[in-house]
Amino acid sequence: METRSLDRLLAILATLAALTVAAMVAAIVTTRGSQDFFQTARSLEAYGTYLATPLVPFGLRLNLGLDNLFMIFYGAFFIVLSVRLRTMLDPRLLGVALAAMMLTVFLDCVENHHIMTMVHTIQNGLPLSAADGELQMIASQVKFHASYLAVLLFSFGFLQFGKLGKAIALVLWCYIPFGVLISVTPVEQAKALVLGRTIFFVFAFILSAVLFFSRPSAERAA
Repeated sequence: METRSLDRLLAILATLAALTVAAMVAAIVTTRGSQDFFQTARSLEAYGTYLATPLVPFGLRLNLGLDNLFMIFYGAFFIVLSVRLRTMLDPRLLGVALAAMMLTVFLDCVENHHIMTMVHTIQNGLPLSAADGELQMIASQVKFHASYLAVLLFSFGFLQFGKLGKAIALVLWCYIPFGVLISVTPVEQAKALVLGRTIFFVFAFILSAVLFFSRPSAERAA
């Protein structure tokens, strides 16, 4: 696959990823339903109370459906990006970066379907163990930390794409400390950090779309 085709595909995937997250944020604001609530271990009563809130069950299912789409888009983006960077970065570095991102995709998939299983269990009056929430919290944190490693390594590739590429790398570097801080901050105090992490990740996709859409024109001008 030639470079121009890869750039076009990366631009499309980055756009789809950014639009999907925008739709997720709109759904969360409208319904207050989000999988974020299930990423932290809570009492069984807290889960039940949350799902009893009007619009939350619908919003949660909508959010998980959109997140499943996002998973596909960002997973495909980083696979194609690995191909695009194959002549620009050491293949061993790219291999570790892609493996870490695929681990993120895998754990994201497990997380979403485990949350849906928990919701099904609660809504049908089936027994739910406190360990379900505890294991989910661990899996969610491992997922995010795998993504931090992956984007750090991929950022070295973005540095090869001029000023805009350096801006994307900087955004990705900001995404990492926000995420690490979230993992050690009490849940009630981490909302601003969660918002910041989301903004940086989405902004990286927006800038990536601009970068790769503009690559063919820049190359023709050169």
